Amino acid sequence: MKKTMSRLLAMLLAVGMVFSVTACSGNETTSGGGESSATGSTASGGGDSEDYDPFGKYDEEVKMTAATAISATAAETDFKDNIWVKKYKEVYNLAIDYVFLAPQEQYDQRIAIMMTDPSQLPDCFTTSLIQTQQLIDAGLLEPQTAAWNNYASDQAKEAMMQNGSAPFDVVTSDGELYAMPWVQPAIETVHALFVNEKWRKDLGLPEPDTLENFEKMIYGFKEQDPNGNGKADEYGLGLSKNLWDLGFEAYSFCNIFGAYPDSWLQKDDGTVYYGSVQEEMKPALEKLAQYYKDGLIDPEFIVKSYEEEAELVTKEQLGAMFGIQWTGLMGTCLQSLYKNYDSEGKDPDTLEWKVYALPSLDGSTETTPIIYDNTSKFVVVKAGYEHPEAVTKMVNYIHFLGMGPDQEAGPEGHPELGISYEEYYGIEADGTDTTNGLWDSWGNNLFAAETIHANIDRWTNWFKIIEDDDAEAKEWCEKNYLARSGATNIQAFAKDGKDMVNANGVKGIDSPSWQFVYNTCGETFMYGLDMQAEGNIIMDIRGAFVSDTMVDKQASLESLELQEITKIITGESSIDAFDTFVETWKANGGDTITQEMQEYIDSLS
Repeated sequence: MKKTMSRLLAMLLAVGMVFSVTACSGNETTSGGGESSATGSTASGGGDSEDYDPFGKYDEEVKMTAATAISATAAETDFKDNIWVKKYKEVYNLAIDYVFLAPQEQYDQRIAIMMTDPSQLPDCFTTSLIQTQQLIDAGLLEPQTAAWNNYASDQAKEAMMQNGSAPFDVVTSDGELYAMPWVQPAIETVHALFVNEKWRKDLGLPEPDTLENFEKMIYGFKEQDPNGNGKADEYGLGLSKNLWDLGFEAYSFCNIFGAYPDSWLQKDDGTVYYGSVQEEMKPALEKLAQYYKDGLIDPEFIVKSYEEEAELVTKEQLGAMFGIQWTGLMGTCLQSLYKNYDSEGKDPDTLEWKVYALPSLDGSTETTPIIYDNTSKFVVVKAGYEHPEAVTKMVNYIHFLGMGPDQEAGPEGHPELGISYEEYYGIEADGTDTTNGLWDSWGNNLFAAETIHANIDRWTNWFKIIEDDDAEAKEWCEKNYLARSGATNIQAFAKDGKDMVNANGVKGIDSPSWQFVYNTCGETFMYGLDMQAEGNIIMDIRGAFVSDTMVDKQASLESLELQEITKIITGESSIDAFDTFVETWKANGGDTITQEMQEYIDSLS
């Protein structure tokens, strides 16, 4: 079933009503959080019905059947009997029974079949945006509005709403929230420039603050044998076959020219446009074509994933690449490089990789990076299920553990939530790592949004500790389960390098090699925060929006775009082919999608 445009716009217009509802008091209670307080029904959501305790335990066991997609390599036992299932039972008296677990394609097929016979649907399950919209249209979902407004902890609300309500907007209809989004913090999607700083310093090359200096640097990497093996086997800039990917990508380079491929943006007059088909793309593509012709780019990039291209980093054959904060972890490239140095008898602490801001085009203005709302997964509740607030309670708990206690909902206020550091990380009393801690399996969960990591907060406090020995930052890390060991490790690496020991007091190359690459993650986060503080950041406006024509045409248009732009970069096509590509894109659905996107954005104003 397709989602009609008018229905989707009606959903989006209704969102303002949802988040204005405040928690009820006195004799205005809810029925399990599933109905609004205006019904005057009796509360059964657990804890004190008037206080709507975010961590209140059910007096009697609440059963919940569940289903979710799992990776192709995961086992059902990773979900069915893991520590999260046990903790939800212990903390909330909530008994989760996974009745269906399968890889994504098989899972989607099963959900489609279940929708034809709603009696098969589990009480709670994960969905895509399109699936959620179909389920809303069919009347198969229980609203989660009152559950979220009444039971969500302040900590969960702050984390989930840090970039606004957009992830909630697209699953809201007629003033009711019908799904819990796996929110992906937009600021964490900022991309930066990763540079082999050892090479740059050894060759006396300039810092890549401008396009001119960037070019001097990457040409130097190609021409001056920075790995010292006497062979011309180095490349200046890393790309992969998916040019608009998370790492080893080209769209950050295009940003330097004011071009934003694979992005939906809005002009000052309100006009919506797609970045990949704008004139600003031409000078960026001409530059990349020149770099390719001059041998600065791996000629095999057209068939390589970013993990495969990352092997050049490990082999010391690549000097720079653009990407998201975990680019250095792709293919374990920087970690493997560090380990290789150690195994070859070279000092890995002489290695240095550094994160830089996107170069300025002319040195007079900063390049504005773009960030994305990548929220695309949701948790829904079957219509008629008596405890929709159970989802919000799970959201509260996993944020509580990942982000650390806040003053209003810490262990002191809810002693039943207190867990040991050892239980959290799966470390036995003798220091043995059991890999069965809560955080080892955080993704094997019905809800595992990226917000639960508090990545930005952790890195901000870690840097404060390293740079200023900040007492408040230390205290924050002590109260945050996930930050505690990280704070210890990052200080140990800064002080001792490869001689550091891990949280169990064991010396080995794994801990420092991990920390070596992990530092670049933090540098990328800090770059994003700096750009945000300066107001020098741009937001893709699409979010999770999917129009009718996108469903039908998006995949073929993306394939066309990647094919034609790759041909221009490799010289198979001239830059004039860009105009032909644009016309083809527009005629084959691009113009229609642009109009649908315009209607969507206009509806939000």
